[in-house]
Amino acid sequence: MKLPYVIRTVLVLSILFSAFTLKAQQNEDLLNLLIKKNVLSQQEADSIRADQALKEQAKRDKGNQHNITIGTRALQISGLVQSRYQGFAQNGVNNAFDLHRARLDVKGDINDNWTYEVYTEFAGTTKLLDAYTTYKITDYLKFTAGQFKVPFSQESLISDSQLDFIDRAQVVDALSGRAKDVIGNQNGRDIGIQINGSFAKVDDRYLFDYTFGVFNGAGFDVTTDNNSHKDLAGRLSIHPIKDLVVSADIYNGQGNYGTPAKNQKRNRTGFDAKYVYDQLSLIAEYDKGTDGIIKREGWYGQVAYYVIPKKLQLATRYDTYDPNEVITTDRSTWYVEGVNYFFNQWAKLSVDYSIRHEETTQIKNNLFSAQLQLTF
Repeated sequence: MKLPYVIRTVLVLSILFSAFTLKAQQNEDLLNLLIKKNVLSQQEADSIRADQALKEQAKRDKGNQHNITIGTRALQISGLVQSRYQGFAQNGVNNAFDLHRARLDVKGDINDNWTYEVYTEFAGTTKLLDAYTTYKITDYLKFTAGQFKVPFSQESLISDSQLDFIDRAQVVDALSGRAKDVIGNQNGRDIGIQINGSFAKVDDRYLFDYTFGVFNGAGFDVTTDNNSHKDLAGRLSIHPIKDLVVSADIYNGQGNYGTPAKNQKRNRTGFDAKYVYDQLSLIAEYDKGTDGIIKREGWYGQVAYYVIPKKLQLATRYDTYDPNEVITTDRSTWYVEGVNYFFNQWAKLSVDYSIRHEETTQIKNNLFSAQLQLTF
């Protein structure tokens, strides 16, 4: 005998409420059982399924407010805007506001194993930063092809929005394809292919991460390589204990640079470590490189601490770099103090003061920087 509609509805809701923590398959089995027992019609069950699907979608949308669904696949759109003020102590250099970064990031998935990302810079000259696709076979084997960050240097690989300081360390700028590199500012990126993954799982974490790639060596946003040599880069990270990662990386390549431009050696090696405990983070990195016949090296160590969790962070850094090991008077050492205030998860104000010392003749070049960062 079929129960009255009101009684059936109350019964179904009571059963579903008591089982709301069950997995989706269990809920589906429960609905099928109620249909079989004539407690629900097929139409009523379909209505309940549609209502549950809408609730689950609303929950996902709340977690990420920038997802757009096209067909059956999700497209995620995000962005970054950094407005900066720099106050220079150096005579003849004007204090000024600038648009440090203005970026749009589009990423999504083709299927459960195949993802893509397109990341564009609009500040200054419009540049394509990332344009790549990744195919995941398993956690320990993923393939990436296109334009993306070269796996060298812990700080170079950190997202610009996640840095503890407004600017990267001197040695990272000089040896990871950034502002002071011999091949020019490539934003740490190049065009090529790589494999990466994680293996040797213990409890809920992997002990090792690895990345190995082959690149043009000419940098990003270019159509062709400027020599026939292909550059190799590799990085291995070890997680000996929870919240500690120790990494080593190597880069072997040739760059077309100099006046007149010619193919020259461009090799790098590096070591770094990062430890995070509660509100405290400790980071250190050492890198060295050879450009032609010139050998360069440098390192930095930094400490950051959240005085107010997720709100107010204080940071300090020791940063030293030698652009030519043969010359004994050209090393520069910077002492950087920083404050980060997070208005919420989307907005951050950073204030840094850099005290800069030269090895011999001192230059009046200390720098005050303030930056408002908005993400979406």
